[in-house]
Amino acid sequence: MQRETIIAALAGIRKVILKSLVFIGLAGTVSFIFSRHILRLLIKASGIKLYYLTIQEVFFSSLKLAVFAGIFLALPIVFVLAWNEMKELYGIKKLYGWLLVFAAILLFYGGSVFCYVIVLPSGLQFLVSGYESAVLKAMISIDRYITFCSTMIFAFGATFEVPLILLALGKLGIVKAKMLLRTRRYAILGIVVASAMITPTPDVYNLMLLAVPMYAFYEIGIILVKMVQKKENDQVMGNGKNTH
Repeated sequence: MQRETIIAALAGIRKVILKSLVFIGLAGTVSFIFSRHILRLLIKASGIKLYYLTIQEVFFSSLKLAVFAGIFLALPIVFVLAWNEMKELYGIKKLYGWLLVFAAILLFYGGSVFCYVIVLPSGLQFLVSGYESAVLKAMISIDRYITFCSTMIFAFGATFEVPLILLALGKLGIVKAKMLLRTRRYAILGIVVASAMITPTPDVYNLMLLAVPMYAFYEIGIILVKMVQKKENDQVMGNGKNTH
């Protein structure tokens, strides 16, 4: 039964991806029109002066920014599509389902705003101002800057989704609360390593800006998985009593 559930989930994910590409394409097209304004917002996070190193770099960088922005703006629709496709599979009540969709949107954009407002300014200023001198000046290309900022924003947004990811895996029966508790020390190590790789600076402050929320969300995820397991166990016991 579990194998059938996983296969059904993968088929549902495929449908969601195909439908999402349409909305991402539409959002990306609109984003390309306003790419200059979006770029100004990204630059505002650091105040760094940017350069383009080749003639075509501005155009291709605008396309790249439009793709990132298209995905970013279309995510609420993607979450709604995912819920519509998966609601029968998970057997979650309609109200709870919409609350989960709202939570997923809120967590992702919350993580993104946290990155944009706090992490990017401090991290970029540390990397640029911390090493500049009379003989050493930063010449950062538009392409590299867009890639760096977009990757960071998406990474933090995805990190804030950890509780819901664990909840979904727990609902599918792929992970159990005991397993998450048993592997907690390895999870902490993985969180620290991942935070060190994602955050832009080598200092502990910026590393902790990602590691602490990620660990907190991991613990919240364990609580949610426990709640799911308890509910399923209660249902099994209730069904057992009814048969007798």
